[in-house]
Amino acid sequence: MNLVIDVGNTRTKLAVFEGDDMVDFVAEEFVTISFLKDFFGKYAIDNSIISSVSFTKREIELFLQRNSNFIKFEANTYKSLSIDYQTHLSLGKDRIAAAIGALEVFPDSNMLIVDVGSCVTYDLVTKDAVFHGGNIAPGFYMRLKAMHDYTAKLPIVKQYIPDKFVGKNTKEAVLYGAFWGIVFEIDSYYRQLEIQYPDIRLVLTGGDARYFENSIKQCTFVNSNLVLIGLNKVINSIERE
Repeated sequence: MNLVIDVGNTRTKLAVFEGDDMVDFVAEEFVTISFLKDFFGKYAIDNSIISSVSFTKREIELFLQRNSNFIKFEANTYKSLSIDYQTHLSLGKDRIAAAIGALEVFPDSNMLIVDVGSCVTYDLVTKDAVFHGGNIAPGFYMRLKAMHDYTAKLPIVKQYIPDKFVGKNTKEAVLYGAFWGIVFEIDSYYRQLEIQYPDIRLVLTGGDARYFENSIKQCTFVNSNLVLIGLNKVINSIERE
């Protein structure tokens, strides 16, 4: 059994896999040793892996090293994905893991992987298993909060899926602008890449994917846990070596 941990900007996701099947999942603001002990008490965990967009507390890594075959995920950990990116050290590990997860679901496919979380990342992965890089834009909540924080009068607005296109009051105008802006952004990235890759798939993931999955016609596949699937794939590939 594999324990996979994705430390994001706002939440930490943990999942237990048995083979390729996810048998448990939880999302927390942060992870403690006592929380991990509960997982190890509940499951016979053989392997563990961490991907972090920031720094992981040393005691967490030491606990995992003592209690499992521990892997600290880095850009070059997974050998079956080529990274065509100039700054490997600054490349978000979650972007690499999501690419690996997408290739697990759609091998031999050209894909635009859109991860909608704190930020929206757009990454191109081609059927020859090459990560070509991509772009980063503000996420749904970040856009809403920025409009409130950097203006004198715009209100803070909660996230929800709009049922109309044109806002009839200021709160609607703020929310619709953020929401439809992301939808059009995704659509434009897809259409531009489709010129070069006519068979390209659009794969949607991330904690806020649920807000957008029904508004993007080109979407091939939606799974908010592609990073976790990718991390589990990394463990299984190393185990088979």
